[in-house]
Amino acid sequence: MNTPSAAVTCMEPIQALTLWKDTALRSGEESMAADELLLSLGGSWLRTYHWKEPTVTYGFFDTEGEARRLFPEAGIRFVRRWTGGGIVDHRRDVPFTLVLAREDKPERPSSTELYRWIHGRLACVFQTLGLECRLLSADAPGGGRSCWASPVTSDLVDASGRKLAGGGQRRTPRGVLHQGSIQGCTPPGGWDELFARRLACGVRMIEADAPVPDFQNRVAALCREKYASAAWRDDSRGRRRHS
Repeated sequence: MNTPSAAVTCMEPIQALTLWKDTALRSGEESMAADELLLSLGGSWLRTYHWKEPTVTYGFFDTEGEARRLFPEAGIRFVRRWTGGGIVDHRRDVPFTLVLAREDKPERPSSTELYRWIHGRLACVFQTLGLECRLLSADAPGGGRSCWASPVTSDLVDASGRKLAGGGQRRTPRGVLHQGSIQGCTPPGGWDELFARRLACGVRMIEADAPVPDFQNRVAALCREKYASAAWRDDSRGRRRHS
């Protein structure tokens, strides 16, 4: 069995994390809004959830036209993420979102270091559950804009090099938003609780359709203003109105 490198484990766990098992089934736009709003709540969060409908997301610097070209099947909901990264087919994935508050990582590690740390902790969980995996040590040959066709350094892969986990990040003054996807394997129940305990010294858990009062109204408002708007979906990548 492969083990994460020493570089993965040099970053200490954060002190406290809230694991939110989101019971609401949300559209792609609603899910993107929920993730962004987590940054405004304070503290660090791990959100696990399920998609309401077949969804493909594309990174902030990609276009819906390219996403539709790669996935031309009918019945797919396409939505732009606030984070970077490639085009991700979520129809058979296990998604998660990690928000690391600025106060929990005051040293501001680089995106590369954080990506390796997050996937290193996830690798430990997978190995504990008997799923063989390793961190990719270098970018694989490019396979286009589809995220799963082009694994990059510190993506989680199986023994054959097939990608198991990847993600995109957004850094703000409040902290870091990491939107992750697990594919090609089905982690056993409880994997998210093990993951939370790998990430933080103290974990509290919420299993509900909202983490705080009025959250659903705030999600709906952010969808109308941003994620479901024509300005966000056009080729300006929403930057005419949003940042």
